[in-house]
Amino acid sequence: MADPVLYIRGFPLGAEPGIPDGLIRDARRLLDVEACEIEALSDHLETFAGFLDRRELEEVLGSHIGDPKIRDALGRLIVNVDHRLRIADQSVEQLLQQMEAWLAHEENQKKGLLSQNEFEQLKPRLALVLRRFPGLDRQAKAERLSEATGLPLQKIEIICDLRPVFDKDRDHVEGMIPYTTLRIVCTGVDGLPVLFEATLTQGDVTQLAKASADATKKLANLRELLRQKQVAVPSVEMTKEDTDK
Repeated sequence: MADPVLYIRGFPLGAEPGIPDGLIRDARRLLDVEACEIEALSDHLETFAGFLDRRELEEVLGSHIGDPKIRDALGRLIVNVDHRLRIADQSVEQLLQQMEAWLAHEENQKKGLLSQNEFEQLKPRLALVLRRFPGLDRQAKAERLSEATGLPLQKIEIICDLRPVFDKDRDHVEGMIPYTTLRIVCTGVDGLPVLFEATLTQGDVTQLAKASADATKKLANLRELLRQKQVAVPSVEMTKEDTDK
């Protein structure tokens, strides 16, 4: 008899429990930055008028932080903590309390990643760069809206094959029928793949290609209209033009 399997769909997953060492390492790099530079960076992030996606954030960091390793660490810190706090519905103050609890464990103290004295110096700096900046709020809202309707596409394939036509005795192939299958894989609301397949006629394939070309033209015209109206297009999954799926 096969072993029993427990299958759970749609199990809610929150932020990673506890404080990962990587967050501590990235936060520690703030001590390598002058206080005036951190204040200037915080002011820039607060007044940023657009959508603070990762690329825009890196540009803002680059205008204040010269060391590329520190820039990378602070970029990870801001993005990861922002995601963490939104998922867990926590404040920066609660995160600092968790970091203090992390530091209180003897095992973490032995790692030597952060001392109590360094943490006291770090707290006001973290409060400056880990706030709920308007640009991050706009980006998070845009990402939610881009995912609010329909199922995200994982993969699309058009499989072309030949289907033989045999004679009555199944001894000889009398002909071949070109056969086309459209396979679409989406991500369901529970995070699991949802598969859909449709058989296409040759006319359907032509129609699909035309519909795709028409949609490409429409999107280009809509983007141009928004550019003329000076309306920003957030960089979210819905607006990316890559074809790596």
